[in-house]
Amino acid sequence: MADQPPATPPPPDRPSGSRPGVVTAAGVLLVIGGVLGILGGILVLSGAGLAAGRGVGALYTLLGLISIAVGAVQTYAGVQVLNLREVGRTLGIAIAAIGAVFALLSVGRAPGAFITILIDVFIVYALTQNKQYFTP
Repeated sequence: MADQPPATPPPPDRPSGSRPGVVTAAGVLLVIGGVLGILGGILVLSGAGLAAGRGVGALYTLLGLISIAVGAVQTYAGVQVLNLREVGRTLGIAIAAIGAVFALLSVGRAPGAFITILIDVFIVYALTQNKQYFTP
């Protein structure tokens, strides 16, 4: 036991093993968004066969696969944020920032774009302001 390095102490205002509520909320939002992205991708893939006769089946297949891949990365990021891992924080910030930009581009055309922007901004805020809780 003496060979192990000492554990890094938690920030002074938090007991060991605790996670701020905003970080928990950000992680849960990332997981929910990722799972919904995966389900949406599966739904698009299931419709790709119906659209094959119209010449857009390949496009639907590509969009479905991209949605599944992004959803999987987002789910992974959310789980890592809940485990307070730095890789999850970094991925979560990147995914939320990119999502906010895409939602900003679709304001006025897509219902719910403003809510998506607010959620993504919250995730970026929560993960950038609580960096001290994450371990490499």
